[in-house]
Amino acid sequence: MWKNYKKLEDEFPEDFDFTPMTYIFPQDSDQFEEDRKSEEAAEDGTLWIFKPSASSCGKGIRIVDSESPIPGNKKGFVISEYIANPHIIDGLKYDLRIYVLVTNYDPLTVYIFEDGLVRFATQPYNLNPEDFENKFVHLTNYSIQKKADGYSQNKF
Repeated sequence: MWKNYKKLEDEFPEDFDFTPMTYIFPQDSDQFEEDRKSEEAAEDGTLWIFKPSASSCGKGIRIVDSESPIPGNKKGFVISEYIANPHIIDGLKYDLRIYVLVTNYDPLTVYIFEDGLVRFATQPYNLNPEDFENKFVHLTNYSIQKKADGYSQNKF
């Protein structure tokens, strides 16, 4: 998906500037290392999110910084710039799932399902490096959050 998005971003930069930079490994490893060691990344304290591509339910996802080791022998993962200032509700990170069905591209016909889904983390969001491994802070996957102390379904 990133490859196709990047092609559109390259062709229409003003219309496709809303997604964090993403690197596909191993082919983008040199560019990633160059970008993460850049002066701009150091000044901003840029963080990245590491995601194995052949995994689900939040397995293997972690937050990395400019000093974190990246497995050189591991194939099939992506790293994206981490959105370090997400919108939060009651101090908790969340994501929205809106379901759509595209039935035609010319003319474009899209149906939006009336119900959506909101998934919340169970612990307050923060950027303390000690909490980078705390999945209850940074991930909203149901399969992870349902194991948290104090988890409550349909809290809000």
